[in-house]
Amino acid sequence: MKIYIAGKITGDKHYKKKFARAEKALRRLGHSMMNPAWIGASPDFSWDDYMQVSAAMMSVCDAVLCLPDAEQSKGARIEYEKAYERGMVIFDSISAVPDEGGTGRRRKQLEATFQKLLIGNRHTVG
Repeated sequence: MKIYIAGKITGDKHYKKKFARAEKALRRLGHSMMNPAWIGASPDFSWDDYMQVSAAMMSVCDAVLCLPDAEQSKGARIEYEKAYERGMVIFDSISAVPDEGGTGRRRKQLEATFQKLLIGNRHTVG
């Protein structure tokens, strides 16, 4: 399944690490993903510019994984609404994502890794 990762980027100085861990977990479950954290930051581009690129990334996906801090992000809330309107599958946690036969995966280990990420970034959330 092709999955778009939605979560808080603006104001989270550790967002690249958080999104990379989600990407790794999805890959281990056998999925392909679009990760908006791949986009390089530049002052020449506005928030709206980045949202347009993210929308294009999401448009080629089947589903969206909302990271736990997604509700604290204006952009991720917009992405959630668009996914809902399009009838996309929306996952609210890595444990809800089905195992598609990825290699070297152990669901409990993936969930533990994902939880460590969340605990390690609690100071950036809120």
